[in-house]
Amino acid sequence: MKNIVFVYRDNEKISEIVPKLGEYIENIFLTTKLDNGLQFVNFEHIDLFVIDSSYQIETNRLDALRKIEEKLIFTANQNIENVEIGKYLTYSELVEYIQHHSKDKESETFKKAPNIFRDFELFQEAITQEVRRAKRYRYPLVVVLFQLEESKYMEKIINYFSSKIREFDYLWIIDDVRFAMVLPHTGWNGAEILTSRLITQVSEKLNIDTSSIRNQIITFKRIESDSEFIDKIKDSIHKKYFEINRNIDFDIWKDELFAEFIEGKTIRIFNRYRGLLISHDADIVLKNEKLELHNIRPLQLSIISKEMATYFYSSTLGKAVRGEVDNLDMKKSFVSMGNFEIVDIEYIKNNNNNMKLIIENGIDATLSDGDQILKASLFELSLDELTLVLPTSQLVDISKNCYIEFSLNGNLIKSPAQIREIERGKEITYIDVKIVTSPNDNMHISTYLSSQQMQIIKELKSELG
Repeated sequence: MKNIVFVYRDNEKISEIVPKLGEYIENIFLTTKLDNGLQFVNFEHIDLFVIDSSYQIETNRLDALRKIEEKLIFTANQNIENVEIGKYLTYSELVEYIQHHSKDKESETFKKAPNIFRDFELFQEAITQEVRRAKRYRYPLVVVLFQLEESKYMEKIINYFSSKIREFDYLWIIDDVRFAMVLPHTGWNGAEILTSRLITQVSEKLNIDTSSIRNQIITFKRIESDSEFIDKIKDSIHKKYFEINRNIDFDIWKDELFAEFIEGKTIRIFNRYRGLLISHDADIVLKNEKLELHNIRPLQLSIISKEMATYFYSSTLGKAVRGEVDNLDMKKSFVSMGNFEIVDIEYIKNNNNNMKLIIENGIDATLSDGDQILKASLFELSLDELTLVLPTSQLVDISKNCYIEFSLNGNLIKSPAQIREIERGKEITYIDVKIVTSPNDNMHISTYLSSQQMQIIKELKSELG
């Protein structure tokens, strides 16, 4: 077995059982949080999902567990109350179960080595047949080009890659520092996940920096001919490799990400204003091979016009994408975008134990959380959910009392505040507030909060659990 997720509470038991399982399982993902284990399932294939019997299963988690029922095991002598799915095994039975199934798998399957080529003409002959099959049966093909800084690692990397990829994948050794990996039945996102994992694993194994293995992904969804396929590979070989796969073919990218918009999954459109990442509301339309945003609010349009670009974040893909604006109409509340590229997201922990999220040059936001939940929670609070509330008898001015009001998980949260700074512009009024005292009668005025106020909101969220 390759991957097992183990959700546990009993430290003593887990320290006893893990060494026994290590001989039969390649990767054991240990966590004390059920949500973390379920999140792992979204990114990796798993063979077993084991939950310690002492763990309390909440009813709102049962639907997620039913999806992996065939792989679900509870370490209990009797059924857990209200949980009628999965297998129930003691710790000793669990070890025997894994031993038995691991031996069965070894005897039933034999992993053939992938196709490895050092001669271009032999590679071309084999890949021509693959391209023709892809065209006939309409499945995607991906090519990943690799370039090493040092030739001495080539053979070890090739050997490692060949042990990890499928028997019908291809490896073509171009020269002493470059090679290509061809992946049939694979999309762009799957290729990137696999490439990232392989580079990380082999770098750790060889004790080298991941940046010493550059890569570039070429995706083919509509293959016209085998000669076109070969020509595109040849052409890419002679171009400079990108440090990270930043350039995206919109035809490749749009299908995966736009499907998320249609299905209503967690997608955010955002820009930066005064150090704060601001989320937008808009209708998203795919028209004439372009992505368009309609019915954008005037203040949000003003923010987008400052950079003539906007950003998308996909929780499912785990990526941020920058889209260049090639047409913006203030009167019609309309934006059309053309070029797209992946934006590198990086987390840095500073001396104050804060996490700084860096999105390209100069676009960042500092947050107090240090957990993986950052990726999801960063965009939870929409701009339009934040309201500044002021006394009706007073003008908006510095030192006036007010409070911040926003909705969190369906609950209305109110927090006393005082205006600290006002910056009035033709299109945007920026108001910086500090939490202090309660106001009297109220009127509602929308506001953009500074990064300092986002920090306050994050602290409030932490207190609210």
